[in-house]
Amino acid sequence: MTESTLDINVSQYRHYTTYVIYLEGDRLSDKGFAALLRDPDAINEQFVHDEAIVLDPNAILLASRNKDGTRCWSTRVTTGGGTAAVEVIDKGSIDCTTRTAPRGWRALYDASSNLLLVREQPFHVHAMAGYWYPLWIEGDMVALYQEQKEHERLVVKLARISSGETLGKQLLPMAQFAEPELLRASAEERQQWLLDNFVVSASPTASIRLRPDSTLKTISPETWAAYKEIDRHNREEDARARAAGEAWHQAQREELMRDEAARQGGD
Repeated sequence: MTESTLDINVSQYRHYTTYVIYLEGDRLSDKGFAALLRDPDAINEQFVHDEAIVLDPNAILLASRNKDGTRCWSTRVTTGGGTAAVEVIDKGSIDCTTRTAPRGWRALYDASSNLLLVREQPFHVHAMAGYWYPLWIEGDMVALYQEQKEHERLVVKLARISSGETLGKQLLPMAQFAEPELLRASAEERQQWLLDNFVVSASPTASIRLRPDSTLKTISPETWAAYKEIDRHNREEDARARAAGEAWHQAQREELMRDEAARQGGD
């Protein structure tokens, strides 16, 4: 089902598609889906299914949330012999829809922001520790990208999908290289960025290195200094906001304690 909502910020209609699940010709009710989930948090919930991806004739990858958006589930729904089953891949509180990944794969992120690489056929979920963007997959090898702001560097690495083992790594100082725009890039754009800028080898040993003719954007020392100043200012603003919030809550607690003490004294 697709609904259109007018976005007054840009004076354009936004189109939102949700899905209705049918089993053996009958619509699956919210209570029926909750029973399949077997999750105490899902009892009596109303569900919205935001994404349905066909894995094979008897299985779909489903992203669902409760109506107020406070809980969500990533599941694999299978049917066989007239019986439906739901395998919970992950549950969270923000968004359980899939992200960009190479063809034949889907990317999810768990509640701790670790990457879950989902192979469509044959279906399998591989957990990769850390918040990584998948760039390229060949066989059991994946190229991943991550921004490590605490270490002021960008990281591109090769890893073995089945074990998570790191096979090769390239570190790029953020003081020298600009952050690439990969967040909203397509799978094809991500792969092209990798191949345009790195030499990736799978055999005889896995390796990755920066191409001498790389097109990576660089930044000047002045630009880096400006970024650092903005970051410092933002951290100070965040610290002041947290301190103000904690002071307000402390004042509220003290006022409640005084009121309670006054009531008990009056008694």
